[in-house]
Amino acid sequence: MRCYKCGSVLSGNDFCNSCGADVKVYKKVVRLSNSYYNMGLAKAQIRDLTGASELLRRSVKLDKNNINARNLLGLVYFEMGEAVQAFSEWVISANIAPDNNYANDYIKRFQSNPIRFDNIKQTIKKYNIALNYAKEGNDDIAVIQLKKVLNSNPNLIKGHLLLALLYMKKGDYNRAKKPIMKTLKIDTNNPLAKKYMLEIKRQTDPKTAQAVKTDNNINAPRDYEKEQIDREKKAGYDIAVSNNNNYVYKDSNAGFMTVINVLIGLVVGVAITFFLLMPAREKTLNDRKNKELLNLNSKIESINNEKKELQSQIDSLNADRDSLSGQLNSAGSESSQILSDYDNLLNATTQFNNKDYMTCAATLKNIANPARSEAFSALYGLIQPESYKQAAETYYKNGKHDLSAASSLESYDKAIDGFNNCFTYDYLQIDYKDAADKLGEAYEKQYKQALATSIEQAAVYKDRALKELTNMINTLQAVPGIDGKAVQNLQVHINNITAS
Repeated sequence: MRCYKCGSVLSGNDFCNSCGADVKVYKKVVRLSNSYYNMGLAKAQIRDLTGASELLRRSVKLDKNNINARNLLGLVYFEMGEAVQAFSEWVISANIAPDNNYANDYIKRFQSNPIRFDNIKQTIKKYNIALNYAKEGNDDIAVIQLKKVLNSNPNLIKGHLLLALLYMKKGDYNRAKKPIMKTLKIDTNNPLAKKYMLEIKRQTDPKTAQAVKTDNNINAPRDYEKEQIDREKKAGYDIAVSNNNNYVYKDSNAGFMTVINVLIGLVVGVAITFFLLMPAREKTLNDRKNKELLNLNSKIESINNEKKELQSQIDSLNADRDSLSGQLNSAGSESSQILSDYDNLLNATTQFNNKDYMTCAATLKNIANPARSEAFSALYGLIQPESYKQAAETYYKNGKHDLSAASSLESYDKAIDGFNNCFTYDYLQIDYKDAADKLGEAYEKQYKQALATSIEQAAVYKDRALKELTNMINTLQAVPGIDGKAVQNLQVHINNITAS
């Protein structure tokens, strides 16, 4: 086990022999993470994949560097037909520990057969399409789509469960049993499959309903499985089956979704107006000498037109929001979040139009869901890249200026904030290796100045510097393709601070 601060090998003491950090709680957390991994491994060996995935998620939540747990979680996801989630876990694992990591082998197997991987990804999209068909009441089309999905990805557990549920809705319980049994063959203790099987028994044999209920109480799932069922119910993954075989499939949020669909339609209409009714900019240039001047005039005119159209779009969205705000206020906290996102997008568009890129980037950062609709995403994607780039560049320049002028502990804080903020946005567009070096330099100079004043005060600055620089290293290492020089620059300043 290694120290979470300096990476040194820990002894049996409750502190690190190298940096003196208190590692008592850290050791307990790592041991608990390993315990969850061992329990998850035992579950996976008997193909209790739901139980294994829950335990392994707890393990990596406690210790994100638990590579064995993360790799096994990826394998469990893959066995459950969730190849994209599996691939994500392995990519994270490979970035945390690039050397001697089984995740690299798993990733290579995926990359060696891109066609198969793409087919698996398509099955997830097709499953979502089938789910939408089911919500809209087009059960027959949903069943056909699910059968295609399961032919390509026979281990997709949620596909089997949705197919069983559609058969149960029709009252065709014999057919419903087949996908449930396939699910239990893949995941022997899947709580939803067991629940659906009990419902089938209750519907087909009412005389034994009480016995089934008693048996269910005796063989109740363990606590973590019950938590998983409750979690999936809240997420909308589980759908209750009515006693009436002729009930209509309904989404519990149908009224709310109607309001949202109205809003989306209005936004899409505004977007079509923006993109299709833009003035044409093509002009015939007869005079070669005036070609550059005419092109420049054309660009200026286009920019002015775009600004007018953008302002028109803002006014239209404001009007739409005001007309629907009364309806949305009755739909709950999610509606408040939607209104907040639209307000932020409108404000950000105005700020972008005024070239206030830093404020625009901060406003865009507050948007909870950039994919509210196609029109929402299009407008967000139009202004986000440039505003994030400009914000990162400005914070980087300000940080360098503040660092060169810093003479007090507080002035170093201003420089540190500038460099930290540039990493909040599109730092890949700037010299992030130098930004990382300057950030470490600011922490180091601040610590040395504090050291000359008070040892007690310096200890506080040292602890903060080591913690925040280590967090920055972890953040950069998690980014694929990041230049290792940036991490090396930060590590040099950590070593200098530690040595002081």
